[in-house]
Amino acid sequence: MEIRLQQKDGVAIIKVLGELDYSNVEELQFEIQRCKEKVIEIDLQELQFMDSSGSGMLLNQARKLHEQGRILRIVRIPDHIKEGLEIIGFFKVLEVLESKSNSRE
Repeated sequence: MEIRLQQKDGVAIIKVLGELDYSNVEELQFEIQRCKEKVIEIDLQELQFMDSSGSGMLLNQARKLHEQGRILRIVRIPDHIKEGLEIIGFFKVLEVLESKSNSRE
C-alpha cells in the first residue's frame, strides 16, 4: 500500500494505492488520526483490494471523527470495492452518521 497526502481548500486528502488489508491497516489509521482538518477525504481510486479489516477501520475512524464534529468522506471508490462495501452495509452506516451530523446543525 502507498499513501499520498495533500491538502486542498482546508480538506485533507489521503490517496490510497495498492492493497488495504490486515497487514497495513494501522498505517492508514495513523495517517487519518494525524490529520487535523475538519474534513478528511479518503480517495480510493487507485485501490486494488480491501479486506474486512480495511472497511472496519474506515467505519471506526468515521465514527471517531463524527464524535469530534469532523467528517470522513470516502471518494472515487472502484466498482469492485464498492460492491463489497454495499454488501456489508458500509454506506448505510456513513449515511446514519451524516444524518446525525446534519440534525445537530
